[in-house]
Amino acid sequence: MADRTHSHGLIREGLATGMLGAVAVALWFLLVDSLAGRPLHTPALLGAVVTGAADPALAADGDGRLGLAALYSLVHVVAFGLVGIAAVFLVHRAERSPSMVALLLMLFAAVEVAFTGFVALLEVNAIGDIAWYQVALGNVVAAVVMGWYLVRSHPAMTAGWRTLATDDGR
Repeated sequence: MADRTHSHGLIREGLATGMLGAVAVALWFLLVDSLAGRPLHTPALLGAVVTGAADPALAADGDGRLGLAALYSLVHVVAFGLVGIAAVFLVHRAERSPSMVALLLMLFAAVEVAFTGFVALLEVNAIGDIAWYQVALGNVVAAVVMGWYLVRSHPAMTAGWRTLATDDGR
């Protein structure tokens, strides 16, 4: 039987996984911003932060809103692509060694803390328009979407989890 980890390209699958997460978060914030009556506000605001605008809230509300949202979307996709590649790398290893699942959980926790911390720093230093809990929920949505995709793509990994869970220590 061929090694399942070689049937998936790490970069290709990682980028696909990351893109699913990026789209999930983008749709989450489109929903949150639209319900607040200001579509694209969050990516435009973060795009203004990326450009180093003196007052990101004012820059995000100006005529360049779409450009700022596009700039941040590019940064967002690259970041999620890297996270997706790391997740797929760990999934490929977890197929061979189910104990690697702990690293997957640590990756999720680290990404969640990093993004939430990033927003908390921005809230204190630059902006006050993005609530940390909205970012946390968006990242949970992304993690669920990415996790669902990876579990569906790697049934050998979940079989390993079941074996690990039912192992009586012998």
